[in-house]
Amino acid sequence: MDRLVDKVDKLYEHSVLSKRTRYVHSEMSSTKGNNLMKELKIRVTPVDAVPFTGGSPTPPEEFEWIRGRTEEQQSGRYREYVEANIGDVLRNNKLCVLGVEKGANILSVEVPGRDIDLVGRTDMIVLSAIVQKFPHYLHHLPGVRMLIEVKREVRSASEFQALSELIALDLIVDEPVMALLTNLTNHWEFLWVSSKSDNRAIIATTTLTTPGEAFEVIRTLLAQSSTADTDIMLPCLAEPVKRRKLNQMLPFICEASGDGIRESIERYYDIASCLGPDFDMARAVARQVTRSIPTMSYFS
Repeated sequence: MDRLVDKVDKLYEHSVLSKRTRYVHSEMSSTKGNNLMKELKIRVTPVDAVPFTGGSPTPPEEFEWIRGRTEEQQSGRYREYVEANIGDVLRNNKLCVLGVEKGANILSVEVPGRDIDLVGRTDMIVLSAIVQKFPHYLHHLPGVRMLIEVKREVRSASEFQALSELIALDLIVDEPVMALLTNLTNHWEFLWVSSKSDNRAIIATTTLTTPGEAFEVIRTLLAQSSTADTDIMLPCLAEPVKRRKLNQMLPFICEASGDGIRESIERYYDIASCLGPDFDMARAVARQVTRSIPTMSYFS
């Protein structure tokens, strides 16, 4: 029985007392990003773009960054630039481009089954135009399609920031979503949850180098279905894009019952602190934990 109580002690230390790791999107570095991908068992897979069918679309002008002004000081200008190039599809699908670089951390989430918190926001999101009429709906992220992270200079850590934001948005909403990392000139990198391989979730990424091609992809994306079970065709890729949800891909343990297990362990310790070890209850808690682990449930 002492061994059983010792095992519950260890479960208590891991489930209740363990320290949570906090990742702030805007503070993401290459080291932090690699650690996050490793902890969540996510692999990033580049996909090469193909020539557009019928040739490249008519190129719009590249966004012109003003020297001496920060990205934040030009956020209004670059939001208008994006809107101007996809305005027709926004109107047809009752969507809008919203700047969210200030204010609440709308991309903050606890990763299910992990002692990990993702915290922060992005620069722009494309979602239902209802938030323009009723701004208090913003935190619900209604009809969200994609996030856009803008960097005047795209560095190696920039991709990890976009990945972190994509993971957070995917976990928050029910719809499949995409992320776009861009300098609004010659770097337009699209990222999406794609598949699962060798017990790892795959996030696919493809990069375009001209605004004309990028905006054509965005227009095509926004005009198609937002449901997770529908593959979509994008003009820059040869094969249909499979967009999936991370909660179907990641090897979460105790995702559904984790809170109940935590409560059971805490309740056991409350009783033990007053009355001493309760072996029957310790055994029941151990069985509950065992049943929650997919590879062990067969034996319970």
